[in-house]
Amino acid sequence: MPVPKATQVGIDLRARLDQIRQANGYFTELKRVYGPTEKPRDKVPMPYALVRPGTDVRTGTAGWQATRVRQFEIEVVFPKSADEAALDAVHVDVLRALGFGQDQPERKFPGLLDEEDEAIPQYASEGETTHSITITIGVLYVESYN
Repeated sequence: MPVPKATQVGIDLRARLDQIRQANGYFTELKRVYGPTEKPRDKVPMPYALVRPGTDVRTGTAGWQATRVRQFEIEVVFPKSADEAALDAVHVDVLRALGFGQDQPERKFPGLLDEEDEAIPQYASEGETTHSITITIGVLYVESYN
């Protein structure tokens, strides 16, 4: 049974992020990428990524189809021992994995909005054991309603 386009975009996004490994030329060695219904257990290897869909807005309509923009939050969690450079590096890695700025269409994540991304780091405070960075991106897709 086919899945809704929004679901497929999320699956494809997680598959692309799962390629972030040093053997593939990235700074970061992601241990795992979790989807919105998965929860990491205690003491899982870090860094790992949590991918959560955010707002989803219709931007246009034509017949039985609509163009939509879905926001995704990609939170990458590091141990408290990680330094500032590790968080900055994974931000670069995520955008590189999605083909940000690529002039070759086949390397760019389909529908990625180049002008929409944001990164918010959060460093461990007293009693916390992890740092994280949350990267928000937008993806344009077309859904059919017939």
